Amino acid sequence: MRYVETDIPSRLDSIPWSSFHTKFLMALGVVWVLDAFEVVIVGNVLKSMIEDLGLSSLQASLVVSGFLLGAIGGSFIFGYLADRFGRKKVFIITLLLYSLGTFLTGFAWDFYSVFILRLLAGAGIGGEFAAIHSAIDEFIPARHRGKVDGFVVASWNVGSVLASGVAILLLENFSGDIAWRLAFFLGGVIALLVAFVRRSVPESPRWLLSKGSVERAEVIVADLEKKAGGVNSAEKVRVPVFEGGLLEGILYILRNYRWRFLFSSTLSFTILTTYYGLVALIPISLVPAMGVPSDEIPNLFLIGSVGGFFGGVVVAIFSDILGRKATGIGISLLSALATLSLLHLENFYVAFAIYSFVAFSFASVAYVTAMEIFPSHVRATAIGLISIIGRIGGTLAPPVLTALSSFGYEYGIYGLFGLWMLGFLAYVVWGIFGVEASGKPIEEITQ
Repeated sequence: MRYVETDIPSRLDSIPWSSFHTKFLMALGVVWVLDAFEVVIVGNVLKSMIEDLGLSSLQASLVVSGFLLGAIGGSFIFGYLADRFGRKKVFIITLLLYSLGTFLTGFAWDFYSVFILRLLAGAGIGGEFAAIHSAIDEFIPARHRGKVDGFVVASWNVGSVLASGVAILLLENFSGDIAWRLAFFLGGVIALLVAFVRRSVPESPRWLLSKGSVERAEVIVADLEKKAGGVNSAEKVRVPVFEGGLLEGILYILRNYRWRFLFSSTLSFTILTTYYGLVALIPISLVPAMGVPSDEIPNLFLIGSVGGFFGGVVVAIFSDILGRKATGIGISLLSALATLSLLHLENFYVAFAIYSFVAFSFASVAYVTAMEIFPSHVRATAIGLISIIGRIGGTLAPPVLTALSSFGYEYGIYGLFGLWMLGFLAYVVWGIFGVEASGKPIEEITQ
């Protein structure tokens, strides 16, 4: 593998925060809002879809899982394409794919049409995940990377609240057969508008360097420096140039970063199994056991979204102040303990509020850690693979925890506790042997 020696990475990290960074963050960070909107809106309008399209229970469940299956495929395919052809091309294409799949879902006429369109929308969001976070990690200055990336992850909860509000508004003002279609039309149009805004976002200079395009990277960074008031650093680093294909990229990750890949995959697995596992446990076992009326479930999820957002913002800030290791260890342990509070606190609303503030914020440090520890030339591929493992775990967790809860609701909670301990142990091992990435340039972290 050949290398280029350049000062571009250090110059990128030394650029003061500007309006460019704010616009960049708004244009790209919306992916988490869209992801949440898609997941939550389906849950809110699924009953209307079932009645309008005449879906069976099995078909209705496949409509939900179709989006997840599409995301798994999109993560793998577009993760590689983002490393091969660039972040910008992919985050434009994937957003258009999501917009198309979501908008056309509003025209679905039977199970097969809606399932295929859910696959397309899921593939778009899955691809977005890899391309967007690669671009954010590579563009945002090192001193801000933790809190910025963590805030983007926390914005998932904003999308959740937005979707719930939109669903309630539409279902109250339109008949069910029209309301669910309007919900998907709206989601598709919003995504299309975001795609229009993204046209002005430049390609990642770090990705360009990984392909040997030093001149193109220089033009982008020089323009940003001009707007920011000049060059602040000229320290040179060696950047590897990678020209291999998909197989070479995967082998490179498994050969050179296999322990990081295992650690990151464990974090992704923990995040999604605990979230989707709890989503399944609430209506099936927890709400009946705690004597909470079933019509209060939407309010519980609203509490969770609000708690997750504010908790995520706090964790994002601490990940830069205290570091990824200390924050990750602390939040994963507190999340495990908060799980037990669902059993031992008399007021379930209070217990769930505590749990959501802590546990739903874990992603704001875990995803940051998992995605910044790979070099730019294979980062999107690694993120795609990590996302697949997490989403597979998220698919398996609901039936497993539900089966445990059939012996008593507390067994489902103990299963959830065990999943949190997996994430905690992973962070403890990383705390001993891993690298502390807070405030450090990508090139230093990935040496």
